[in-house]
Amino acid sequence: MKSLPLAVLPLMTLLAVPAVAAPRVKIILPEKTKNTCIRKVARLSSTLKYEAALAGLAEPGCTQDLGTDEQLWVSLMEGMLHQALGQTPQAEDAFCRAFKQEELASLPLADKPTAELDGLFEKMRVECPERNKPKPEQAEAPAPVAPVVEAAPPPAPPPPAVEETPPALSLADSFELYAGVHGEADVGSSGPLPLGGLSVHGSVHLLHGLRAGVGLTALGSPRFASAIGLVHADVRLAYPVIARTESFGLHVFATGGPLLYGPSPMAVGGRAGLGLAMDVSKVRVSLGGSYEWRSHYRLDYAAPMAWLEVGWKIAGR
Repeated sequence: MKSLPLAVLPLMTLLAVPAVAAPRVKIILPEKTKNTCIRKVARLSSTLKYEAALAGLAEPGCTQDLGTDEQLWVSLMEGMLHQALGQTPQAEDAFCRAFKQEELASLPLADKPTAELDGLFEKMRVECPERNKPKPEQAEAPAPVAPVVEAAPPPAPPPPAVEETPPALSLADSFELYAGVHGEADVGSSGPLPLGGLSVHGSVHLLHGLRAGVGLTALGSPRFASAIGLVHADVRLAYPVIARTESFGLHVFATGGPLLYGPSPMAVGGRAGLGLAMDVSKVRVSLGGSYEWRSHYRLDYAAPMAWLEVGWKIAGR
């Protein structure tokens, strides 16, 4: 029985000694941060789980969409964790990134850092400005000077374009022949005395659109007791008002030539006048007036004449 107190005494002594709490480090978070990754890293670091905390800093939540204070905190924590794991070169690089962001940065610790950590941190505060300067080979190289090349003389301007004029048509190629009906009446004081008949006109191109031709017109009228007949040969000079195309053209012309009345009594004379002709496809409509001179005035025919002619092209281009 006397040995029992001696056995219990060491156990009571152990129970009387208070349990030693696990070591902790208090980490200061960036102001107003709500980043869950940063909070997780701070929690792991405060319980000295350095490897897990360092791995957490590589997660997207600690590398993307960070504010300025959060970026600085991540760089400082990376340097602290590398230093705690004995990875001095990585710690120095991380602290230099932090000092590049903020020259007056301080460690995010509530308590005084260890001598080793504080010494490395302050050492890098002095050395990092030199490290962050670009190396001579990394400095921006001056832009290469382009060799001076004499500009080639400008090309000679092309010779002026020579407008090719279509070759002039020969007289044979430019020949046109119209045949049609012709009606006319005098417009003298005795009242209109109509004549009707047929006409044929041929022409050729001379120059600059001017055409020349000859024609023959035969007219008659059974209106009177003795029929009246007239044969008129004329020369025409025509000039285009609207240059003719395949479907349309307009020209003015002058006409004049001898005439023969008959059959009884016979009379000879001549007439001269002006007209306007319109070509629509192969049809030509001519309207004009003329003045005639005769050796004999039969049935009181007056000298001024007005006439209308409708022809059809029967030959030519």
